[in-house]
Amino acid sequence: MPEDGLIAACNCHMYLKPEGYFRVAVPDGFHPNAEYIDYVKPGGIGAGAEDHKILYNFRSLESVFMHAGFHIDLLEYFDEKREFHYKEWSPQDGMIYRSKRFDERNQNGLLNYTSLILDARKE
Repeated sequence: MPEDGLIAACNCHMYLKPEGYFRVAVPDGFHPNAEYIDYVKPGGIGAGAEDHKILYNFRSLESVFMHAGFHIDLLEYFDEKREFHYKEWSPQDGMIYRSKRFDERNQNGLLNYTSLILDARKE
């Protein structure tokens, strides 16, 4: 169903004003914790996983929005080496609770539950 994501991104691009953006947060397919992956993957054991159709990583999600014509600003994600990347972002521009700073499950420096977060901007 990757084509469904591209169709949705193209529809958003069509109706968004120039210089408009929206913030996207999805489960992170490169998260290093196997329990997290089992919780969020399509058909996973977590609440809401029954609705998940695809488990994106930063490369696959970035590609969807770039193909739709968006400029992408990656805010939080794990890479292929399972290293976490973080760019400061303002919750006033779009609050994401399942994030490094705001998810209560992330304590004592551990990233137990984060999202892949990006801003998609129409230029």
